[in-house]
Amino acid sequence: MDNNKLDAQLLRDTATANGLLADKAGYAPLEADIAPLRDEHAANLAQARTLEAVVMGEASGGITQQKAGAKTQLKALAPRLAAALQAYAASKTNPDEDLANRVRYSRSHITEANDASFATIVGALLKEAAPLAKELAKREFTADDLALATRLLARFEQKQASQRTTIVAGATDRKTLIALLRRNADLIQQIRVQLRPYQSSPAKHEVWLRFQGYTRLIVLGHGGPKKVSAQPA
Repeated sequence: MDNNKLDAQLLRDTATANGLLADKAGYAPLEADIAPLRDEHAANLAQARTLEAVVMGEASGGITQQKAGAKTQLKALAPRLAAALQAYAASKTNPDEDLANRVRYSRSHITEANDASFATIVGALLKEAAPLAKELAKREFTADDLALATRLLARFEQKQASQRTTIVAGATDRKTLIALLRRNADLIQQIRVQLRPYQSSPAKHEVWLRFQGYTRLIVLGHGGPKKVSAQPA
């Protein structure tokens, strides 16, 4: 269920909860039958509202932006670091014959890697760079560059872990939210059954019309508003 539909159902349930309370006097003879349904509906709505922010992705979006910012900066730094290491590995002053193989990463290999591989590659390059600050500085990768890349990688990995946690929690919360909204749709239908005798009542017809109005589901998006009547055919 996409966010447009979730939002529409939350709005419908909010209107329903408010409408049922406002109309209590209108269906007073049925209060004993409707009250338990109305109260459960309101409790479900309150719980659904507590899940809304996580499910709609507000927190995850912020984490995603921060992670993307760190990765963008690292994409500029990491190829420079690889080039400096590769140049040192090919120099006469390098005593480590295997270094060239360990730092053999092309620019495209680095910049096109997925998040997990990207973090692994940058981490490996920084590990090789740690004892070679002076040699790298000669090759246009300074101590400040090393410090910045180390900080950015730590931030990237932290945000990546936070995003995974948020996504897992969000998926669980989304399932719970959908279950609550589906239960409320069922409760609305049960209340409709109780109020249906008012449909043809000369005295209570307005109660029925108001109920039909505030339980109407309106889904926005995908080219404009779409009205979905809450009344079954």
